[in-house]
Amino acid sequence: MADSTFNDAVTKLNTPFDVFKLDCRNMISNAEAFKLREALLTMTFKKKSCDLYSFSQSSDFIRSTRLKKPKEVEQFLSLLKIIKNKIATYLKKNFNNMISVSCSKYDRGDYLLCHDDRVDDRSVAFIYYLNYDWLPEWGGTLDVYSVDDTYSATDIVGNINPDFNSMIFFPVEKYSYHQVAENISTFPRISINGWFHSDELSWIMCDQPVKIHTPIYTPHSVSNARCNTISRKCIEGIFEKPLFREAIKETFKKDGFIMCEGFFKPDMVDYLSNHVFSNALNWKIRGPLNKRKYKYLDSKDLPESILSVVNLLKTERMFQFFQDCTGLRFIAVNIEVQRWHGGHYMVSGGNDGLDGYNILSVYLFFSQCFGTMSNSNKDDLHYVFEVKNTLTPKFACKPQHNTIFMVNRDSNMDSYVKYCKVVDGHAWTVVVANYVIHKDFDCRPLLFRFDQQ
Repeated sequence: MADSTFNDAVTKLNTPFDVFKLDCRNMISNAEAFKLREALLTMTFKKKSCDLYSFSQSSDFIRSTRLKKPKEVEQFLSLLKIIKNKIATYLKKNFNNMISVSCSKYDRGDYLLCHDDRVDDRSVAFIYYLNYDWLPEWGGTLDVYSVDDTYSATDIVGNINPDFNSMIFFPVEKYSYHQVAENISTFPRISINGWFHSDELSWIMCDQPVKIHTPIYTPHSVSNARCNTISRKCIEGIFEKPLFREAIKETFKKDGFIMCEGFFKPDMVDYLSNHVFSNALNWKIRGPLNKRKYKYLDSKDLPESILSVVNLLKTERMFQFFQDCTGLRFIAVNIEVQRWHGGHYMVSGGNDGLDGYNILSVYLFFSQCFGTMSNSNKDDLHYVFEVKNTLTPKFACKPQHNTIFMVNRDSNMDSYVKYCKVVDGHAWTVVVANYVIHKDFDCRPLLFRFDQQ
């Protein structure tokens, strides 16, 4: 039977997928909500951090049977079971007995990137907010996304403020993309959140198309004289010495990666930097946003100085250079000029369409990297490479001014670029060149007889 009091407390929001806001003041007073918040802050939180999120979380209130919970939390869990039944009636859902519920604390710089909640038997997500007088300019909003015809996230089209003593709930769908925006305030953002589960799901897992964003080039044949002229102008002479290349190869083979400082000559760095910071450049956003967000330049929009570097990377000479430095042979390369700053990211498995290939990834950081970064702070190690399905980093690096980073990204490796926090002020520009290792690329032509179709 419909509950008119509950229904009157629910507002359907104007969002691309069904999102509802429940005013909880008739169920729990503001005074009780304050006591609940204070009780939650006495509990133990564990910091969680990966390619997708950074925040602190309590143990699951229900599944962790040995967890000692304050009485205020126990009282809320009793109320949550009542709310669950009312939501089931309101949405005409059949939930099973499972409830996942815990407390999340987002401190300054914490976030949860774009995702859709499609895991196991999750049916309806809920978030109960305990943030008094929270201002939208502090971040921490629940942002919802529009999707394209492949159900990939395209744009943020709504920002839901975490209003005190209210609950947001929504059915989990194949297009229910949302994020928790970075908390840029000095106050913790507190919520109780989780899922009601069901054996009757309205969503299915589906594969999204994988695209290689930039063309793949075979090595360009350019005269040695011209290559020598460009190299002498751009690259420090020590990289031309066979003994230095041999030393690079020895370290690369041992570690699987190497970073070398001072790749470009100082005059060339200044020249490139002056052009890359021009306001006339047509930077675009690379999506979809459930996989990545950063800026890039189309090849037709590259300034002449940067185009000369990109073209140099396509030459047989540079193919040979990287072979000398790694001991690997390559047949093709794709290249992209990227700009990274606050709010940008690339999640694991969301990279460049070359998953499954063995790749030498080359990163040329040629302009000033802004913001203080250190090797001791894991959040500053933005480029992370890990064995697939392990969540265990194999190696990581921070972007550094005028360096070249080479990494053997084999077919069993995922890579991601950790979220660039707005509060850290990090920013950098990089040319990324992915060289496809020879054995992985088969260029046999396929011939068809059209007269027999």
